Amino acid sequence: MIRKSSQAQYDLRYHFVWVPKRRRRVLKGDTARKIEGLIRYACQVHNFEIIELAVKEDHVHLYLEAKPKYSPSKIANLIKGGTSKKIRELFPSLEENYWNSSFWQDGYFVRSVGVVDDTKVKQYINKQRDNSARPF
Repeated sequence: MIRKSSQAQYDLRYHFVWVPKRRRRVLKGDTARKIEGLIRYACQVHNFEIIELAVKEDHVHLYLEAKPKYSPSKIANLIKGGTSKKIRELFPSLEENYWNSSFWQDGYFVRSVGVVDDTKVKQYINKQRDNSARPF
């Protein structure tokens, strides 16, 4: 869905995947439920709209919509950084699974998700060369 701000029209959706340190299978049961709640809260605080969220034993999938002011790296940093500290406070027994004060493994996977594919975008751009239609 196209959203509007005072400066832009946008439809920015991202699929993120990240893992705990050493990809340990620690995201289960009550731990997984609480971590899901922390991720939902972090998204709410930053006004990211969660489209889908799955906490698996050794990784997290998060599909969300964000405003243009947030780059994918900023989104990952806000969510992973914000939840890592709280996870360490709530689950001190998991301490053997992480070091350097971070629960999550460095890095993440992200892919932008849209309603049109590369071919349609290329066709649209090429068509614009031939006519003066407005994009919005």
